[in-house]
Amino acid sequence: MKKALAQNPNMLRTMIGLGLTLILILSYAVYGATIDSSYYLYHTTNESVEHDPMNQGMTDDNTTQTWTFSTNRSTTWLNVTFAGAEQNDVISIAVSDGVWYHHEMLGSEDAVRFSCRQTNDQEFEEYNVCKAAQEHSVTVQQTGTITLRGIVSPELPMGGLGSLYADSLEEAEIDSSDLIAAHNGTRIWTITLESSDAIHPSEYSPLIQSTSHELENVEAFEVNPMTEMLWSISALIGCFAIALVIPLTIYLAAQAKERREERIRKDALEQTTDNQ
Repeated sequence: MKKALAQNPNMLRTMIGLGLTLILILSYAVYGATIDSSYYLYHTTNESVEHDPMNQGMTDDNTTQTWTFSTNRSTTWLNVTFAGAEQNDVISIAVSDGVWYHHEMLGSEDAVRFSCRQTNDQEFEEYNVCKAAQEHSVTVQQTGTITLRGIVSPELPMGGLGSLYADSLEEAEIDSSDLIAAHNGTRIWTITLESSDAIHPSEYSPLIQSTSHELENVEAFEVNPMTEMLWSISALIGCFAIALVIPLTIYLAAQAKERREERIRKDALEQTTDNQ
């Protein structure tokens, strides 16, 4: 490095100037992106609704019982819980319009390699993914309480906060309102319990909960320009520091080795003089 600086005395000034220029350009880019963002956040309600199912009766042999209920708002989550279901009972849930998404790992803390955003896609067949269908059925593995979870509209923000790209706030408000409205509509749901044993009319009463959404407000996505600028400058300085650490370490090691060798030669020369 010392020889390089001796051969090119302007190299250090060039590196410093280049670094400062990159810092200014990056800072301006971050500042411009944060001031004039085309991304907008829309907030929705995240209301949990409990449904009172209507008992539609049983078959003549009393082994199959059916309930119905309806949803008429933009819905994401659907939870249906049966208490006291017997082993090998089959529970089916069907919707009158469209499809809904279900997987036994949905909502489970033990889910591994699971995503409900990708469905019925061969590219993701190695993963545990949600299946889209008009009707889903589950066989009870052991007697007790069983819960079937599903997603009705995965395009909606399940946590009540979503984002979209638009040219203006007015366009973002229209797009987000259209998105919520597109998933509104009345859906009739049918729950069927099939058992190998006879069922008493009042033996089961499914607990049904759903999560509905309505648009609350839309706002432009914003970040603190000064904070982002400081982070970008720190990152750039860190990159330059890493790039200079290795050559600087080599230079200091070479200098230390040169001083050590010079000291050894000096000691050897003094020892030779004393012997003479």
